[in-house]
Amino acid sequence: MPTIRVTVPQSAWSKEEKAQIVEKLTDGLNNVAGASGKGDIKQFINVHIEETAEGGYAMGGQVVG
Repeated sequence: MPTIRVTVPQSAWSKEEKAQIVEKLTDGLNNVAGASGKGDIKQFINVHIEETAEGGYAMGGQVVG
């Protein structure tokens, strides 16, 4: 079962924006699967959006937030 994990700053994106992220990531992975001959796997794709607390993540070795 394919799983996509996304970590974002807490409260950075609305519920509606997160729904768009889920839809686009799911469609993107499904398109790659279809193009590579694996067929339609959309029903098996899981997307997990995790929100981190302030200072709970880093980019380029620097704590963000």
